[in-house]
Amino acid sequence: VACCVLAGSHTPNFYSDIQQRAGWPALMIITAIFTALSILGDLVESLMKRGMGVKDSSQLLPGHGGVLDRVDALLPVLPCALAVALWLNR
Repeated sequence: VACCVLAGSHTPNFYSDIQQRAGWPALMIITAIFTALSILGDLVESLMKRGMGVKDSSQLLPGHGGVLDRVDALLPVLPCALAVALWLNR
């Protein structure tokens, strides 16, 4: 972001919107929550696979652990990101 601001062109994004509308403390808290939820999603999906005794959740993406391994971190984060976006645009 600093290089874009110095160059005079700033591309708004989700995190810059949070910082501008809610401040740095809110940005740090929201980012920490999203990070924790992302890790939790990955761990829960791995726990489910171990409980079922399988290595991959599907054969659709061979060698990648299945489709769930591609989106497991997004599943808990996306609803929260939507809630934050709606809160910012109220």
